[in-house]
Amino acid sequence: MYRSLFLLLLPASLVLASEASAQRIDGVIVVGAAKIAAQKAQLTLLGKRDRVVDSATTDVFGGFTLKGDKPGKYTILVRRTGYMPVTTEAFELPEGEVLTDTVFLVGRQAENSVKDVLTESIRRVFGSSPLGALSRYVGPEELGPERDRYMNLGDVVRSGKLLGVNVVGIGSNQCLRFAGEGGCAQIFLDGLPVDIRSDIVSIADVEALVAIRPMELGMAVTEARRWDNTRYGAVMVYTSRFAMR
Repeated sequence: MYRSLFLLLLPASLVLASEASAQRIDGVIVVGAAKIAAQKAQLTLLGKRDRVVDSATTDVFGGFTLKGDKPGKYTILVRRTGYMPVTTEAFELPEGEVLTDTVFLVGRQAENSVKDVLTESIRRVFGSSPLGALSRYVGPEELGPERDRYMNLGDVVRSGKLLGVNVVGIGSNQCLRFAGEGGCAQIFLDGLPVDIRSDIVSIADVEALVAIRPMELGMAVTEARRWDNTRYGAVMVYTSRFAMR
């Protein structure tokens, strides 16, 4: 019996065709209208509550195999060098079946570089592009090795990875502050302002960081309706759940 499953990536699309056999996914990942093979992409099969079930690296043709440990719903996290990760919506992996897949990665987040995606996100948050917005940038390739060394965002900042930004205060009074500034920076999580301490942001979830000083924000600060004008600068935190709409 032959059937098709249609899954939506955020923001890419994934098409799966299944045939009876073992409980796994065999397939190929291609990017854009030109269908360029996604070579050496890091794939993670996630179960409920983002539990890691299996992982694989695509070959020169974009091919991969992922195995589910039991029937149920899964997602696939796709990481490629120079790009933000994308994640599929939940899909069903039936018991005792092989899903023969072609994964089409399309859309801004899938086809544009991580720096282009973050520049667009920052422009949307502030209504304009801050001067030197990516002058203090830490990307996925740099943060990857840090996940084994540090537990949270505060640890990464203390290590000096985000130049010019320090962790000050303790407990509920803790915040991130730019050197030479008199107040705390505003933390944005996937483009939304949040009132949280850096030590409760798990580094396992963080894919990219961008720090923007007040003078670099300029008039963009006064034009952003969601901006707290008592804050001094912004620290943009992007996670694996970020999706460019």
